[in-house]
Amino acid sequence: MQIIWVSGPVGQIRTINISFKHLVIAFASITLGLIICGALLQLVGFRIAVEMNPNFLRKMGNLHSATEIDNLKYFYEQKLQAIHGQVEVNNQLVSKFQEQNKKLLSMAIPAAMQKEKSFNNSSGGPFIPPKLKSDVGILSSLDDSMSYLKNVNQRVKQHQELLDQQIQWLENKPLSMPMTTGANLTSGFGRRLDPFTGTWSEHTGLDFTSPMGVPIYAAGSGVVKLAGWDGSYGQTVIIDHGDGYVSRYAHTSKILVKEGEKVKLHQNIALVGTTGRSTGPHLHFEIIKNGIPVNPVEYLIGLSQGKKAAYAE
Repeated sequence: MQIIWVSGPVGQIRTINISFKHLVIAFASITLGLIICGALLQLVGFRIAVEMNPNFLRKMGNLHSATEIDNLKYFYEQKLQAIHGQVEVNNQLVSKFQEQNKKLLSMAIPAAMQKEKSFNNSSGGPFIPPKLKSDVGILSSLDDSMSYLKNVNQRVKQHQELLDQQIQWLENKPLSMPMTTGANLTSGFGRRLDPFTGTWSEHTGLDFTSPMGVPIYAAGSGVVKLAGWDGSYGQTVIIDHGDGYVSRYAHTSKILVKEGEKVKLHQNIALVGTTGRSTGPHLHFEIIKNGIPVNPVEYLIGLSQGKKAAYAE
């Protein structure tokens, strides 16, 4: 192909020869130029879109801008801090559990009461967070972990409330020794020779000999049912512990509580004496269950195994 170029009326005539090769090169050059221009325009437009709307990146394939990555990092850190806070709450609850368990063990529930109150089996072990699922996003996994920890905390609190109720139930029962010092168990529950007549009789409690004026303590929390003279028992305190349990403290020299008063476990309620039908200073202690005297040896915590064996029925 030839192209004749004339410059002006009297200008020089130029002839340009264009081959097929030249056409291909020209077409390729123009096409490449258009592609480059299009790419530049797309890049500029993409950058503007990112700056104006960061969500555009996520729609394009879960990509994030530098600014958005910083924001996401801060968000994740806040989530992780919240999880760590929940773990710390768990640790505190577990510590309280341990203290309550120690308290239960120290009270050593008497065999005679094992069937009266159900104590659920405990469980434990290290806290191991659930594995993150690979088919969900990290945000969803963090939310699942938070939900898991909150559920664990709720269960722990429920068990804690149950333990508190069980401990309160035990503290209300006459299980503690009514005397801590200066006392000696000298007469047990059941048949014995009466100290006045020398004949066989039924003894409905335990006798602790002691010097005059030694403190007598409530064997369990409850409400004072009697605080005064009670026939042959002399100056007597009777405490109602609920659930059919009553404790009696007889022959005292001085009563330190009043009828209707709420007393706590280990509270000083009277002093040892020898009032009523008594041969000398001592405490006559009874536990009555549903109106029937029972052997305190089977309930009291603190008696030596030798004493329990010697005065068991």
